[in-house]
Amino acid sequence: MNFRRNNRKRPRVEMTPMVDVMFFLIVFFMLFTTFRTNPAGLNIKLPRAVTATPQEQTRIVVVIDRQGQVYLNDRRTSIEGLRQDIGRSITKDPNEVVIIRADTTTRYSRLVEVMDAARLAGATRLALAAEKQR
Repeated sequence: MNFRRNNRKRPRVEMTPMVDVMFFLIVFFMLFTTFRTNPAGLNIKLPRAVTATPQEQTRIVVVIDRQGQVYLNDRRTSIEGLRQDIGRSITKDPNEVVIIRADTTTRYSRLVEVMDAARLAGATRLALAAEKQR
């Protein structure tokens, strides 16, 4: 009786490289999700309010930083330029909301200037951004 022995090795899936890849993916996503990014891309500290409600994304976001400089959609502008740019956007969509994101240290008079420029441009819907207080 001659029994043939199968000397071929069975294929195996090596788990060590797969564990390494999974570890690196977990570390990547953990680090990636911990970075908080500001939607406007500018370093401002918004005031906090208990009654703050989330707003839908709009195309008109005005940011006033702590030095009082005005930005429209991440582009620095003057008050007159702001009025013209908002006026062009409002002629396309009169119901568009202008969201003003002002730093907590912004002078009240600067905030009023920006609101006045938006109203003169034809904006009727203004919103002041705030972070939800925990």
